[in-house]
Amino acid sequence: MPKGSIAFANLRGALLRVVGRIPPGHVVEAAVLGERLDVPARHVAYILSQLAPEEADLVPWHRVVPRDGRFGAEKALGERQRRQLGLLGQEGLAVVTERGGLRVLAPAWVPDIDHGAVFWADLEPGESPPERRRD
Repeated sequence: MPKGSIAFANLRGALLRVVGRIPPGHVVEAAVLGERLDVPARHVAYILSQLAPEEADLVPWHRVVPRDGRFGAEKALGERQRRQLGLLGQEGLAVVTERGGLRVLAPAWVPDIDHGAVFWADLEPGESPPERRRD
């Protein structure tokens, strides 16, 4: 169990459950996940960057990409970004050079959660926010 507040633990658990549902060959922007989870995109990126190696092997964290799937210039990429692009390439996704940087070309996946008013500390441990209503 990660250290920190109940709210952070609940957010982390919910995020990992959502990320676990991203289908192979698709990506979702960190900003989209943040919007749907009602947190800044940097929280999404931070949580995913802190996965233990065992978790990283189980959760398709590599399918969460920066805005528009854009990465920096190839020579400026860190080890984690190189690994991410390699994993996406293994799924058959194209990586192209565009405007001096790299960009992943992949269908976008949109999570079906929507809970803008959820206070993360009010959820029970392991409880997820409600799914989007389909009226």
